Amino acid sequence: KPPRRPRRRRRSPPRRGLWQRGVRLRRRGAMLRTRQPPQQAWQPCAPTLRNALRYVPAALHATLGPEFLDELRTRGRIYGYRYRPRGALRGRPLHEYNGRCVEGKALQVMLENNLDFDVALYPYELVTYGETGQVLQNWMQYRLVKRYLERMEDTHTLVLLSGHPLGLFRTTRAAPRLVSTNGLMVGAYDTAADFKRACALGVANYGQMTAGGLCYIGPAGIVHGTYITVLNAARKFLGVPPDADLAGVLYVSSGLGGMSGAQPKAVEIARGIGVIAEVDESRIAQRARQGWVSRTTSDLAQVFAWVHEAREARAATSIAYHGNVVDLLAYAVEHDERIDLLSDQTSCHAAYEGGYTPVGLAHADAVALLATDAAAYRERVDASLRRHIGLVDQLVAKGTHFWDYGNSFLKAVFDAGVSDIAVGGDARRGFRYASYVESLMGPLCFDRGYGPFRWGCLSGS
Repeated sequence: KPPRRPRRRRRSPPRRGLWQRGVRLRRRGAMLRTRQPPQQAWQPCAPTLRNALRYVPAALHATLGPEFLDELRTRGRIYGYRYRPRGALRGRPLHEYNGRCVEGKALQVMLENNLDFDVALYPYELVTYGETGQVLQNWMQYRLVKRYLERMEDTHTLVLLSGHPLGLFRTTRAAPRLVSTNGLMVGAYDTAADFKRACALGVANYGQMTAGGLCYIGPAGIVHGTYITVLNAARKFLGVPPDADLAGVLYVSSGLGGMSGAQPKAVEIARGIGVIAEVDESRIAQRARQGWVSRTTSDLAQVFAWVHEAREARAATSIAYHGNVVDLLAYAVEHDERIDLLSDQTSCHAAYEGGYTPVGLAHADAVALLATDAAAYRERVDASLRRHIGLVDQLVAKGTHFWDYGNSFLKAVFDAGVSDIAVGGDARRGFRYASYVESLMGPLCFDRGYGPFRWGCLSGS
């Protein structure tokens, strides 16, 4: 064969697009927060810049180096915003993608669905859900992964390591088309502090469960599992018959984000009453616009007036309370309001990184405090969690049934200094409140080989 012509190197980086109005930007340094700018704390700038610049031609390093350094200083991470395609990304019908095999095109659908403005929590920072769950680390990785998927054949396997494409390898038709890992750390360095450092350096990624796995289904997909959970909770704890719905049953929780946004719709489908607290007004507006919640208010008296009305009529309804769930629970305790089922879906796995907003602070004020004084923010979070679990205990003593929804709420409470939340004061032995897997979905569904299934529609119809 004749020698391959050398590929022409790009002489200039792509033009940077404009921010689209109304799309949330990730708060500064959501994975890395210190009281000083990152480069003055434990994060060395040089390795971080090298790790980002390895994705672009050497001829562009002098141009992009200062820009990437500015991102690092102002955003806490290097995202490579310039390399994000212009406009909105969305999972399009399969036939609209370039590719050499169905799987390569299908993976592009899944990749871009995770980055859709209407799906992702912080789409410009590649965060799909859970405050920190990223699809990839930066937009240079996105472009490389897209190119590999377009060239993928049905005897290829693409290997991703925390978003970094190791390469497209020749395998067999029986092998997977994609092998992806996220967040793997060497044992001696498998600590929260070292993992955050690795993320900031650009060598590790927190992919949550389905952000980095490219299979996020959002509230539309998770609503089935949430419906089953709430329905089975009522059957187990309240004695609701198997052939009955949740008429008159009140479920209270918090969070209207990516996964938690399914809660109000799931309760309505079960014909119950759902009250979900959310501090971020933009998330409430999004869920209301999408039809996932029926009523919204910031008035607690109005919340429970609607609850009483629905109970009396045995009607299904969902209410988004714009405020902190701690205030909601305090009101219920003070006014002796009956709550049948209680849980929490805030992002407590990242409680100190913006996943849990402390009571007494408006959302914008909490964001500002986190950016300027992370230590003070942490103290406010701990105090809020201690008050939060105290109110839960009071409601449970009155007959409420509470469970942990797998969001690390009880572990966050333990970390906040409430040692008696753990069995024998040891978190490794479990907690005095069960999780939804232990008490509901496990024995009633998963142990029997039954549960919600995950599938993707590639036709776009």
